[in-house]
Amino acid sequence: MKISNKTLSLLQSFAQISSNLLVKPGKKLATRNAVNSIQARAIVDETFPQQFAIYDLNQLLSLISVSQNPDVEFGDKSLTIRSENGGEIEYFYADESLITSPNENAPPLEDIYTFKLTGNDIQTIIKTASIVSATMLNIVSEKGKVTLSINDPKNSTSHSYKKPLGDAETSFNVKMSIDSFKVVADEYNVRVAYVIGKSGKTLVFFFESTSSDLTYLIAADSSSKV
Repeated sequence: MKISNKTLSLLQSFAQISSNLLVKPGKKLATRNAVNSIQARAIVDETFPQQFAIYDLNQLLSLISVSQNPDVEFGDKSLTIRSENGGEIEYFYADESLITSPNENAPPLEDIYTFKLTGNDIQTIIKTASIVSATMLNIVSEKGKVTLSINDPKNSTSHSYKKPLGDAETSFNVKMSIDSFKVVADEYNVRVAYVIGKSGKTLVFFFESTSSDLTYLIAADSSSKV
């Protein structure tokens, strides 16, 4: 099976969330970090023929990248990466019990506020946060106006970035750690919302790509106020 560059790029972004991955038969891929504060789900063009587990996703992607025009064949206990120059690499599956994986479908949400972010917005936030050492992303509704900002809340004189988002009737300050902002640069509909669970409500950010079947569910910081 050929794996497209688009899917390989997606898997590279998944590897930033978790080093391991459980692949199930079909086109759906999903991952989560160890504490389940970040989840990502996608539907890809390829159809995987069986379930298997990868313990070190970055290692597998590196092996695929060094192969010339690789073709991947899935066996019972391992996969084989065949290069067009005749070489091949055998890569063994991991014990599935060692792999963390979210539910296939995202949980139901109760919206607080919705807005859009473009790919340029995503890149600006990530690059600016790195330059000014910002640690927090904030969505603040005050006096009817909603603003996105990034800053270091522990430093009152830290450099910051702001972008107006729109209007809202209620006041809130919902925060996300920059370390959790692991989304691919794309255009998204973003929902600040509660996840409705058996144990109550959990405040989250839900990113839904407008150009592909890709979503992220990221927990809000505990200092958020609604």
